[in-house]
Amino acid sequence: MNPNGSLRDRFPANARILVIKLRSIGDVVYNTSVYTPLKRAFPRGHLTVLVEPASYDLVRSHPDVDEVLVFKKGSFFQQAEFYLKLFLARYDVVIDMHEGTRGAVMCFLSRARFRVGNRFARRSFLYNAKVDFSHLHPQYPLDYQAALIRAMGIGMDRAAPAIHLSPESERSARALLAEKGLSPGVDYGVVHCGTRKIYDQWQYEKFAELVRRLPKQYGIQAVLTCGPGEEAHAEKVIDHLGPNEAVAFLVTSLQELAFITRGARFAVCHNGGYMHLASSLGTPVVALFGVVNPRVWKPLGERDQVLYKNLECSPCNGTTRKPECYNGDAECKRRIGVEDVLEGIDRILAGKAGGREDLPLETGR
Repeated sequence: MNPNGSLRDRFPANARILVIKLRSIGDVVYNTSVYTPLKRAFPRGHLTVLVEPASYDLVRSHPDVDEVLVFKKGSFFQQAEFYLKLFLARYDVVIDMHEGTRGAVMCFLSRARFRVGNRFARRSFLYNAKVDFSHLHPQYPLDYQAALIRAMGIGMDRAAPAIHLSPESERSARALLAEKGLSPGVDYGVVHCGTRKIYDQWQYEKFAELVRRLPKQYGIQAVLTCGPGEEAHAEKVIDHLGPNEAVAFLVTSLQELAFITRGARFAVCHNGGYMHLASSLGTPVVALFGVVNPRVWKPLGERDQVLYKNLECSPCNGTTRKPECYNGDAECKRRIGVEDVLEGIDRILAGKAGGREDLPLETGR
């Protein structure tokens, strides 16, 4: 860092900036908080964001992003072609906000004049502009991303994700809701049943019971959703419903799902990318936690409700996980009952706060 000023002061006014943020949807949701501060600091600059395919919809409509690069894990030659284009792009500044090996290598191979990253990252030797933001005491994933930007000398007010949706996606989402009989003004709640980790799955019969009780207990229609490739989870939920118990089931793009979620009274979901997306859109969530610690990964909305049974084996890993977990019957999720979820919904509908500091770590034990 420059002893005579911030790192930002060393960048050209028209800097070509690349922000690397790979990994999951939740990480990229929080990364959207840094785009506007970067563009505000360099209004004549060109901002490119590098993500993986699943996160493309989160950033493609952001007004302060000039270009989106998508890294696909293809063949050796496809990846070599990608890295060559990265090298030829001649960025002035590359900021690695991924901190994994791949992101650090991308940062290094870009040969940018300023290759910026966390001083304490494992691959920090691949950076030539190392930033120490430990004095900012970040606690949550969002805080880490904001702290890196602030430590570079770029001003940020309150860090908050910024998800922008295209008009086309809004029209498509409205049409999908209308097809399912959900006209404007109809109250609905999203039940997002999918997860990519079978050992983190809430039992399907409980999702079905929740879908069954929402209209009876609250007069709120249930919209059953899941991510691409997770349709089997939703089908198993539907299998537990009776022949006369219809449910609106939607599988759609992330932007359309985001718009549908934004219009919901609440969303019920596992911990994961969708949870962070829903919360960032202002939709209160009832979040089902099990394998990870909600003290770090909990959603940050004021009315978000966390359900977590705080078992001795949670958080878990491959060596501590029990055999039944791999059959989709993890105890940490088995102990969360439908009544627990309904209690969380009651709190949301009553306007009761959850928030960052006072979210319960145990509910309904």
